[in-house]
Amino acid sequence: MIDCPLNRLKVKRGEDVKHSKLTEPDVILIRAIVAERDELRRQASLITNRKLAEKFNVHHRTIDKITAGESWTHL
Repeated sequence: MIDCPLNRLKVKRGEDVKHSKLTEPDVILIRAIVAERDELRRQASLITNRKLAEKFNVHHRTIDKITAGESWTHL
């Protein structure tokens, strides 16, 4: 198929495609969720167990054990 600007206007996209299961609001929501997920992942990488240990003045293994469920299991 030749890449022609006039041909691009004829091609159906998005909701105009008969088999499409997604709507434009669905795609906008998906993109927002992915952006939020990526931002949370970036922020989570800034909060390491070592940094938490420094903040609470404990050894980093203490934080490791808490997050792994090996200690403070009653909470």
